[in-house]
Amino acid sequence: MLEIKTIVTNDVKKESIITGFERILFERDCFGNLWIGSWNQSPILYRNDGSKITRYEFPIGYYLASDNPFDSNPDCTLFGSSQSILYFKDDVFFSVPSPKLANSAPYQILNIGKYTYAIFANTGGRRLIHRWDGASWETLNSQLDFLNLNNLKQLSKNKILVTENNSEIAYILDLDGKLVSEFSTSGAPMKVKMDSKKIFLYSDSKLEVRNSDGELKSILDLYDESIKSYFGSYLEFIDLNIEDESNLTLLLRDRNKKPAKKHLLNFNLDTLTLTPHPLYDRLTPEMNLLQFEKDNSGEFWFKIFGNHYSESFLTFNKELTL
Repeated sequence: MLEIKTIVTNDVKKESIITGFERILFERDCFGNLWIGSWNQSPILYRNDGSKITRYEFPIGYYLASDNPFDSNPDCTLFGSSQSILYFKDDVFFSVPSPKLANSAPYQILNIGKYTYAIFANTGGRRLIHRWDGASWETLNSQLDFLNLNNLKQLSKNKILVTENNSEIAYILDLDGKLVSEFSTSGAPMKVKMDSKKIFLYSDSKLEVRNSDGELKSILDLYDESIKSYFGSYLEFIDLNIEDESNLTLLLRDRNKKPAKKHLLNFNLDTLTLTPHPLYDRLTPEMNLLQFEKDNSGEFWFKIFGNHYSESFLTFNKELTL
């Protein structure tokens, strides 16, 4: 891997974060650092650790992959570039050599131990899983006929979860790509978030809670008539965050309404109950919310869609949630 020399600026003000007319990277790593990527003028990444914001400016020629793939574990944090994959480890960025593909920008990335896995954005790549072993790229022979790969997530130190955009089957693979087991989901495509014990798969209307073996434990159906009766409308998912092993925070909106009322709710996994979040009344129908994260200080950051396809963010401080 090649070290990348970046210009580092410490103690950047929140108001100085530059976003532009494009999709922005907006992800929280396993340490709670919030990363925001802005690459429209010169390639820049911001890291908010909850107490300070650090800016990393890259040499010209480095650009973020348009699908904003991201992965994080205690060993390193990964970003997708327009050419390959970037590692962040021990406060230094490294680049991985590009595979020999027509389009080497990754669509999904995942690091487990010495291996880094990638689904690449080109048509052929979305049918294959590639693996970097620290020295070279190889294509996994999973003996499965993938057509349109979507999610690539770590289940354990030796298992991977794979889903497709147009299939209601999810696959659990070993590190060499061999099939361990499979299970059916309630729809496709589904987004995926995970903690060490649970898999959370969600579509527009349904949330599935599964254990690490893929066994279904509970399901939340937003089209249930009791939910419609209470909220006055069918609801659909925008995003969710895992708070702890028993609680999720759900960001929802009214279905088929413009502007659509937004709902920020706590969901208890033990009692399967929904309750309003302290920020519930702070969200307005006019806010075009796309995603949300909570930083290490407890401040909430919401990614928003603006005019002319631009994306930026708004924040609510911790005191408003008490």
